[in-house]
Amino acid sequence: MTFKNVKISVLFGSQTGNAQDLAERIWRGSKRFYFQSCVKPLNDYNIVDIVNEHLMIFVCATTGQGDEPDNMNIFWKFLIKKSLPNDLLCNLKFAVFGLGDSSYTKFNFVAKRLHKRLLQLGGQSLLPLGLGDDQHDLGYDAIADPWIENLWIKLLEEYPIPANISPLPKNLPIIPRWGTKLESKFLTPQCETIKNSSLFYSTTKCDEFNAVVLENERQTHPCHFQDVRLIKFQTEGQKYIPGDLLALRPKNLPWQVAEFKYVLSNNGVKIHDDSVITLVQKDESYPIPDALKAQVTFKQLCEEYFDLFSVPRRSVFEILAQITDSALEKEKCLEFCSAEGQQDMYSYTNRPRRNIVEVLGDFPHATKNLNLEMLFEIIPAIKPREFSVASSFKVHENEVHILVAVVKYKTNLVKERVGLCSNYLATLKPGDKVTACLKHGTFKFPKNLDSPVIMVGPGTGVAPFRSFIFETSPMGTSRDLLLFYGCRYKERDFLCKNEFETLEEQNKLSLICAFSRDQDRKIYVQDKIVQHGELVWEALKRHAYIFVAGNSKNMPQQVRQAFRDVVIQKGKLNELEAENFLQAMEKQKRYEIESWS
Repeated sequence: MTFKNVKISVLFGSQTGNAQDLAERIWRGSKRFYFQSCVKPLNDYNIVDIVNEHLMIFVCATTGQGDEPDNMNIFWKFLIKKSLPNDLLCNLKFAVFGLGDSSYTKFNFVAKRLHKRLLQLGGQSLLPLGLGDDQHDLGYDAIADPWIENLWIKLLEEYPIPANISPLPKNLPIIPRWGTKLESKFLTPQCETIKNSSLFYSTTKCDEFNAVVLENERQTHPCHFQDVRLIKFQTEGQKYIPGDLLALRPKNLPWQVAEFKYVLSNNGVKIHDDSVITLVQKDESYPIPDALKAQVTFKQLCEEYFDLFSVPRRSVFEILAQITDSALEKEKCLEFCSAEGQQDMYSYTNRPRRNIVEVLGDFPHATKNLNLEMLFEIIPAIKPREFSVASSFKVHENEVHILVAVVKYKTNLVKERVGLCSNYLATLKPGDKVTACLKHGTFKFPKNLDSPVIMVGPGTGVAPFRSFIFETSPMGTSRDLLLFYGCRYKERDFLCKNEFETLEEQNKLSLICAFSRDQDRKIYVQDKIVQHGELVWEALKRHAYIFVAGNSKNMPQQVRQAFRDVVIQKGKLNELEAENFLQAMEKQKRYEIESWS
């Protein structure tokens, strides 16, 4: 192959936008060296074409218990077929980069499995597996930056550019993926609303429905700093099981939309709310998303499409450097884009959670030169947010419930930081409608109570357990259902308190609570597990299941250590035997974790 006909397929799999962002960076970078390339989710790739591929780059994240993301599962199921010959990919050279979190036991498990499987099928790895770590101070970029540089070095060794042709410069202007046409009115009557068959950038092909708000009640005391809501939606009869997720597509808050429009207009960017926009595809390798194939108004884009709360990534500063006419702004943007400036960029954006609207306000000389096409490049689409279902289809007929912690916090910025989806949901009133979708989660609860189930769910982590408890309590007893629940104060933030206490009184549930601030010494769920070690060990001897849900920072590891201590103390096992005991439970899917940052 000559350098002129080298084609690279850049494929990504992720629940969030991180893998897509990185894949797009590789896709854009390939153009510097004249490679033909395309970028798409793994499930959108025609798997039969893989036997004819010569170069493929994979960027994939790990979800749940080492599971592949939804937009990768079809690809992965094909790849692990035992019938595939060992030389299937003998012509393929590939590279894999994983996005993970080293606080998880199965750190970057999906990337590791994919890399191993490609080798088993005869593929040749261009460079060592890249393992991005969200725990690093600089996030994934700390590993991704040198990995991508090494990728280009290796590719140019394999497919050198002729001596009379030079690579294009690193600061090559970013050309918008799509063109735009502005109209004063809709061309057809049916285009009066955004038409889309699935959630914006949805990672699953699930059926949407209109969820109507029935109740939106605060669960925490009015004086408590954290506002947690139990939101009940009317469904259209959609079925679900414990462990399932409800995906919701939020809208931007009105004040943030107003601030965005003010920043644009204050810098001379005039786009009328009622302007009708049609996108035009420029590059076959980057198709227009379904949500934008119909005509939309600028108002709809601001309210329903652009994620105005997103924290800008490096590509945003590359574009701002490209369009600003201020030498000072250009210098700062290029500094943020350099390897040496990553710490400064992180301190400017990620640490204080400075959003895209605030950044545009800080770079007025670039903002005044923005056009609609560039807005699509610098502002990502709103992604669906997923919540554990907290209700039972059997008990709560034609309803689905979720627990939502309303995200508000302070950084070193003057203005309070708020979470887009949780604050949007907090504003909903009975009768309001939300576009929703039900999908399977990572928890696989047992279908009966032949064995006990131990649940550890501090805070809103109790949501999937509320679902399972309501589903199974009619057939179980307190010996079968053990719930370790944690919060700060019994009287301030004990979620669903009356329900759980009633079930405990009916001998349907063993409820063990850790109220960390109700006494001088802080007590957490892991302390209660050790304290009730005899009860826990009795359940484990009966082949119990363990499910842990909640914040991923320290809790999952500390809870696992608590179970390990119980196995050592009550089971009379040594440390190695106790570790093997828990690892066996994990392999048998009897110890599962669902956590989030």
